[in-house]
Amino acid sequence: MRIQSIQVKIVSVILVVLLISIALSISFTITNQKQNLLEAAQQTLAVNTQVLNYTIRNIMLSGEAPLANQTMGDLRNMPEFLEYEIYRRDGTTAFSNFETLDFVNSFQDRVQFAPTPRLEGDMISKPGFNNVLTFRTPVVILDEDAQEMEYFFPILNYADCRVCHGTDHFIRGISHFRISLADIYEKVGTAQTMLTRFFLAVGFFIFIGIVILLRRIIINPVQSIGKVVSLVGAGNLELQIEMKKQDELGQLAERINRMITGLRERKLLELENTRIEARLEESRKYLDNIREGLLLLNPDYTITEEYSFYLKDLFEKERISGLSLTDFIYGRNKATEEEARDMELFLDFLFTNKTAALSMIMELNPLKDKHLILPSGKEIIVTADFQRISRGGEVENIMVLFEDRTDIIRTQEELESERQLRESELEQIAAILKLGPKIFEDFIDSAETVLRFIRENRDALPQPEVLNKAFRDIHSLKGTARYLKFSRLERTAHSLENHFSAFRSTEKPGEEILSPQAEAFLDVLEGELDSVKKILQRFRLFAVGSAAPLGEREVLRDQLKEMVTDLARELGKAVDFTFQTDLQEIPGLAKIQPSLFHLLRNGLDHGIEGPYDRLEAGKSEEARLRLSLRYEEETLVIEVEDDGRGISLEAVEEKAVGMGLLKPGKHFPSQILNALFKAGFSSREETSSVSGRGVGLDAVRDDIRTLQGQINVKTTFGKGTTFTLTIPRKNLEDLS
Repeated sequence: MRIQSIQVKIVSVILVVLLISIALSISFTITNQKQNLLEAAQQTLAVNTQVLNYTIRNIMLSGEAPLANQTMGDLRNMPEFLEYEIYRRDGTTAFSNFETLDFVNSFQDRVQFAPTPRLEGDMISKPGFNNVLTFRTPVVILDEDAQEMEYFFPILNYADCRVCHGTDHFIRGISHFRISLADIYEKVGTAQTMLTRFFLAVGFFIFIGIVILLRRIIINPVQSIGKVVSLVGAGNLELQIEMKKQDELGQLAERINRMITGLRERKLLELENTRIEARLEESRKYLDNIREGLLLLNPDYTITEEYSFYLKDLFEKERISGLSLTDFIYGRNKATEEEARDMELFLDFLFTNKTAALSMIMELNPLKDKHLILPSGKEIIVTADFQRISRGGEVENIMVLFEDRTDIIRTQEELESERQLRESELEQIAAILKLGPKIFEDFIDSAETVLRFIRENRDALPQPEVLNKAFRDIHSLKGTARYLKFSRLERTAHSLENHFSAFRSTEKPGEEILSPQAEAFLDVLEGELDSVKKILQRFRLFAVGSAAPLGEREVLRDQLKEMVTDLARELGKAVDFTFQTDLQEIPGLAKIQPSLFHLLRNGLDHGIEGPYDRLEAGKSEEARLRLSLRYEEETLVIEVEDDGRGISLEAVEEKAVGMGLLKPGKHFPSQILNALFKAGFSSREETSSVSGRGVGLDAVRDDIRTLQGQINVKTTFGKGTTFTLTIPRKNLEDLS
């Protein structure tokens, strides 16, 4: 392909423009000069015509026609006058006959003109002649080819003319001149030649100057830029265009220099990327084969392309890179609001908080021994360790290392469960050795009845009355387990109690009450009871020849004292507990025992004040709590008395009305006290392992009703409270 030089193109364009400009300038100048000369000739001819007409008219007034003819002849002999004639209106030559003379002599009688020699007659038929007659104005006709000009000028019938010629016509005749313009055209030609030479000379110097400036301003810089670009295209990226110009070419050179710098940096970057890709390829091989969970996080908390293949197996994920850490751990958009907030806060600390020690931030780690459910339903337990990757003092990435602790945690849980079983067995053995097997046999029968009721009525648990009974039974079971020092059984019963409590309100509407979690609690309780039964069976095998256990009364006394002492210590209260009874055997103890526990706990937690409150009220620091059992005729009378704060009827009434247990309005004291025994009532806002469920006195009422007994409450605000239970003896003995 033939390359056309831009320099040749630009020079050619300039040359053409100059030539066209010179040609136009010459043409305009010559045309203008020619027009001026012609107009001057025309004006001169018009002036001369007027003068001549005036002269001839004056001559004619004196009758000097020969003199007029002679004057016109002189004009015809002038070099520039090619033709000059005066014509009558009919086109005939003036002074060619005596027609006009005869008319003048006949028209006026003042002067009689004598006949004089006439000119040779002729007839004019040119268009300009008729135009003058028609439009009554002079007519100029220019003949460029012949270089001639014709001029037709009307001779008007002036006042002094009308004396002789009459008033018939406005125009008496027409003067016709034809002159040569050869001299003018010769001057124009000479001027054109001189102007052409002048403009060509000036154009030549302008052309040379423009070419020189063009080379300095445009051609040389463009060639310099092109040379550098050519070398850069060949691979030399170390060059720069040296140009100090501040015009468009200078800006172009600056942009090209920046482009060369960018290409050089890009080339270096590509080399670096090649080395990095080689290292990444090696890292990828490592990441695809290690059996550890590893990934990198961007500052926007998304996972980079760098992660170990093991994570796909561990979390059962196909896509990892591009996900946020929250979506990767919990599943896309499945994290709870609290989980997402905790994760974002923790990662924000890792990336931005440079003042806090990493060990302190790791205390907030939301992925420490985290239980997760995989898409397949499998549960795993993972722990994540986080390490910062910094550059220039800024954290660029976070490396996350995952450890699958499922087997370790499961083993630890199994070992802990085994340990708890051993401790529970030791507790059970110690309790049986201390109290004798009878009380435990009654407890097992009662507990199995509770668990059997729950399992048999699993479909009816959503009914409030069934759920409330199950809740009360578990609460009583927990209290008895506490009394018997069965700590594992007590904790499990407390967990099941919490589970049922959630369904008594609106915390978990629509969920199954006897869920797998509740089933697991029941399994643990049944396992504990089986363990106690096995221990009791072993005791029976080795009971021959052993010492007789304590009596039922002593066992109950000692165990109740221990229970009150432990509970008072837990509540931070000092209590003097008194157990009074003359009974050697207590009929139906297994049935009334839970009620005793409830009343004692109620007195310790609600009735008795703290040491400081007691001292402020003028009481002794140590409170008094008394339990008495006696027969009055055929009735067992049980009293639980404390010298605590008593019951505020106003507070109970307000609470009961707020809970909907009493209607708004005035109530009798008996109505207010009766609210204490309704399901769900509690004077406490918070819940603890001791009280706050609103189930203690509710369970006492149901147990006493089952025995056809009665409950009486006597209270004095600021002085204390006494609960009195009266139960027919016959109903208790039937249970023994």
